[in-house]
Amino acid sequence: MRLIGRWVLACLSVGVVAATVTVAAAAPLDEVRWSVLRRPFHLPVVMPGSPCPVSRIDRRVPWERIRIFGGTGIGPGPVYPGLGGTSSLLNAVKDTQYGGPWQGQKVFWYVAPSYRGRVLIRGKRLDGPGWLGFNGTRTPRDELRIEPYNTVTWSGQPSHSRGIPSAVRALTAGCYGAQIDGKNFSRIVVFAVDLTP
Repeated sequence: MRLIGRWVLACLSVGVVAATVTVAAAAPLDEVRWSVLRRPFHLPVVMPGSPCPVSRIDRRVPWERIRIFGGTGIGPGPVYPGLGGTSSLLNAVKDTQYGGPWQGQKVFWYVAPSYRGRVLIRGKRLDGPGWLGFNGTRTPRDELRIEPYNTVTWSGQPSHSRGIPSAVRALTAGCYGAQIDGKNFSRIVVFAVDLTP
């Protein structure tokens, strides 16, 4: 009887240790849940017909040396859409791959080496109704998620930086804002969208 009791106790001990290791491996210590990053929108409102207050290129970043797709990033960082080369204008084109009313263009999202966590990007039209779409098929997704390990590589890429291309899509031309949320920041980037006739 004592032998069976010790065997059960040993099995329970091993099971508790194994369960503890499994839980620790499943939840990275430094990652915040997506639901926490989905903060309420704090985008500005732009009156219809008013100039779009587009975000400027961040001159603190050595864009010529980094050489991201899109040339330069706009906004305050640490996450930048590569729209500086087009003066903060997204020239959306018709969707020939899936069809439908959404138009879009590829945008490179650069994440500076100073930030290593998750990034959640969502957006809306600021001077009228409408939302910003990302990737997807006939209908885009309403958010773009960038994990700490998501990146493509490119010539000039700084150590510990990352970046991913995505389709940014809209139904109507206008002034748009993207809210970029990270673990310890929430930034706004404003740009204009022009659709192909």
